Amino acid sequence: MLDKRTTVLLDKINDLCREGSYKIVDEEELISCFPARFQTDADGLRHMLDYLSDHRYVDIKYAEDGVYCLCPLPEGRMYSENAHQARSDVLRRRRDIVLMTVIGAFVGAFAGSLVAWLISAIL
Repeated sequence: MLDKRTTVLLDKINDLCREGSYKIVDEEELISCFPARFQTDADGLRHMLDYLSDHRYVDIKYAEDGVYCLCPLPEGRMYSENAHQARSDVLRRRRDIVLMTVIGAFVGAFAGSLVAWLISAIL
């Protein structure tokens, strides 16, 4: 399981290399993909890339003077796809829960008003 920063970096590499080939990327381009709350520098980027390479998520052909030649490996693509699928599953479950709650509230309100009407009609 990757942390949030490394996941953002892997997603960026997958976006850059959509066609599946190696891509030459500048260090600044990779750093710019991180939100301000992550505040990543060149050293942190290098460590994340080494981690991704060691765990067979990306292949680094060369890394010199802040320029990288990268390609995501099948395991890296699969990780990103599974992460996106998990997020969409969570959103779908939330939507279903909200929908069932709303339907239950309307059915309960209708049943309550029907019971109140029956009681008032009898008395």
